[in-house]
Amino acid sequence: MTKLSEIIPIHFEFSPRLGVREKPEVNGNYESNVKGLYVAGDLADAPIIKAALNQGYRVAKNMIESLKEEKPNDTSDKTIDILIVGAGPAGIGAGIACKDANLNYLILEKENPFQTIQNYPKHKIIFSETSSIKNESNFWFEDAERQDLIERWNQELDQKGLALLQPVEVTEIAKSEGYFEIVAKHKEDQKDLKYRARRVLLAIGRRGNVRKLGVPGEDLEKVFYALYDPSKHYGQKVLVVGGGDSAIEAACALAEKGAHVSLSYRQGKFYRVKKVNLMKINHLVEQGLIRIFFESYVQEIKEKEVSLVKGKERKNITIENDEIIVLIGAELPRAFFKKIGLHMAGDLTLKRACWVFSFMLMTYLFYVVKAGKGFWPFGTGDLLEFFPKTLNIDLGFRQSNPSFWGTVVYSLLITVFGFKAYLKYQSKEQKRKYISLITFQLVFLFGIPEIIAPFLIEKPWKMYAVSVPWPLSIWSLAHWPGEGIWILVGALVTFVGIPLYVRYQGERFCSYLCGCGGLAETVGDFWRHLAPRGRTAEKMHSIGLIILILAIPVTLLILNDAWRLFKPDRFYSAKNFAQNWYSLMVDFWFACVLGVACYPYLGNRVWCRFLCPLRAYMQLLSKWFGRLRIVSNEKCIGCGECTTNCQMGIDVQKFAQLREPFANHNSECIHCGICIEVCPMDVLSLERTSQSTRTTI
Repeated sequence: MTKLSEIIPIHFEFSPRLGVREKPEVNGNYESNVKGLYVAGDLADAPIIKAALNQGYRVAKNMIESLKEEKPNDTSDKTIDILIVGAGPAGIGAGIACKDANLNYLILEKENPFQTIQNYPKHKIIFSETSSIKNESNFWFEDAERQDLIERWNQELDQKGLALLQPVEVTEIAKSEGYFEIVAKHKEDQKDLKYRARRVLLAIGRRGNVRKLGVPGEDLEKVFYALYDPSKHYGQKVLVVGGGDSAIEAACALAEKGAHVSLSYRQGKFYRVKKVNLMKINHLVEQGLIRIFFESYVQEIKEKEVSLVKGKERKNITIENDEIIVLIGAELPRAFFKKIGLHMAGDLTLKRACWVFSFMLMTYLFYVVKAGKGFWPFGTGDLLEFFPKTLNIDLGFRQSNPSFWGTVVYSLLITVFGFKAYLKYQSKEQKRKYISLITFQLVFLFGIPEIIAPFLIEKPWKMYAVSVPWPLSIWSLAHWPGEGIWILVGALVTFVGIPLYVRYQGERFCSYLCGCGGLAETVGDFWRHLAPRGRTAEKMHSIGLIILILAIPVTLLILNDAWRLFKPDRFYSAKNFAQNWYSLMVDFWFACVLGVACYPYLGNRVWCRFLCPLRAYMQLLSKWFGRLRIVSNEKCIGCGECTTNCQMGIDVQKFAQLREPFANHNSECIHCGICIEVCPMDVLSLERTSQSTRTTI
């Protein structure tokens, strides 16, 4: 049966899961939704070995503290305090913490300790970076070749005498009467083993379940999922399947050791690969040592050959072959997770759906009151019709209204959550950012216009022309006769101040000064990882440009009505229609309700990314003459932390691996600096060029 997608190509790419690694849902202590079941290591996105060692050590200490607060119902020796599943860096770090605390613990490993690292090619150097990260577990770790590192680690394990059992695969974890019942199978004698534990730590990593091709012949002995020793393949015809760094490094290593190498990759070019690897494989291709089949996939594997399908025309190709190395990543054991009740981050569970709906409803109610809209449930004849009127209070120096109290709440939120973020992030740049956001909100978006201005001018809200530029607020340029000074102020801020700021600071107004951005960076910091990514998301950025274009006639119509430049009634009618609909849709629904209500589901920048006309305006300016950009060095390990945390949905990892600078000529970056903050290898840095980034690509 012909699929619709084969007739009409459908490429809807709008998801926070695109381009990032999935991980279980955990809290700040790495406890999952299953109480007492914790997650650590690669599965919890510990991006490097030292970080995984530390994370396992810290998580185990948290588990130990939680055990102290709990009085056990079962004190028999058969009950294990902490059972650790997996003997990678995180599992070993956790085991050390348990041993130091003299706990009854056990580590179960499906294969061998540090199996993922054992699968690396021989002579591959494992780096112990970064030096700024302290090794909390005191487990020996220095730069070394793979085989030397494993040998030294095995010696360390013998010396420490950790309670480790292998090869044992855990098949079931069930909660019963406050305890975990664990069922495992010994892979050598196939015996079933059963354990009872008060706490369980999953430290199984992500690479234990290699992704397979699912084609005929894949069960032949010539198919491998790791490259151990390239020199053993001398003279053989080897096909490498994959297009990531692992596949490219394997193909290059094989070619350099005398193998006849072909590489099959489903995409039309390499994405997300290190620049050094890209240069190396291109050089070997030019020398005729590697053949690359782009836009191809394996159809069938036979003893002495492999069938490929290539290109959109699906051309069949058969190549001679002795061995195949499949390096297309790994799959999480989702069936196992579902069986034990473990939720993945971002899964729309009933609990999360209720929370998202409640947040959206709360946001709607807040902005209905703040904007003074006569909508349900505060409209005429509605249940809470009286409520907005109770907010009209004479404060002596001014008459308050719902808008004033809404600004008070808004400012408190940015201050409180901004201080939390200030404590959370350690770099000086991030701390400066949150000080800037809090200060700008309290002084220029609340203190001056709402507290000081009422003593000075009749219409204090006019002061917002200084801090809320057009077209974020069309009223920054739309003023009546006798108020020409405010048009001048608004025009200077919009057409002089903003361009000058953008030239030297890029789009930092969104992340350092803006009120909308202030709420996104503070309250919305919890959900920055939910930013949608993909081609569809990138195309939707143009909506902001459309709103920018619409803001021009709306502003002109309001000015025409105010200054009576042209008097026909049709202009007056058009003005009313445009103003009312623009205010309702853009100012209320898009900027306020939709932009904030979507925080827990689509991340904290729905308004800023897709809809804000001011950001679209700054994007045009910065693309033309902005000087701020983010650059990378050669240390990227492809962990994806930068992409995961980018609130603008930028595939930062791709830029970092290719060592390609990015700014507003090739991305929607708002220069918030979070990618620099979360990178564990200090790969990224902010750079101000001497000329436009557009000319320094």
